[in-house]
Amino acid sequence: MFAGFIIRQLVSRLTGGKVSKPGKIQAIMRLPTLLRLGYVLMRDDRVPLWQRGSALGILALIFSPLDVVGDIPIIGQFWDFTLSVVVLDAFIAMAPASVVNEHILKLGVQGKIPLRDS
Repeated sequence: MFAGFIIRQLVSRLTGGKVSKPGKIQAIMRLPTLLRLGYVLMRDDRVPLWQRGSALGILALIFSPLDVVGDIPIIGQFWDFTLSVVVLDAFIAMAPASVVNEHILKLGVQGKIPLRDS
């Protein structure tokens, strides 16, 4: 499936090849942690406005009602959640490392999301 190929390529490029095939269940399990970290980063003024706006815009597009793949029962929900994980991972990867590390420590999620090199 072409969409699956695109997702695998995107994940591989965003993670520098560390992750080549995202598991849908793994993505859903990571989503709550990524949402918590993404939320505090969205509220932090040290993260550039264009990064926050881009991530919010892409997430809005993913969950918009104009979504052909999203209309397929069960598969559509997995697609949306998996894509959301990719977007949040990219947002967190682009945010300033010192800000991300500060929030990771405050939230106590360093066991789930590794600290970044500054």
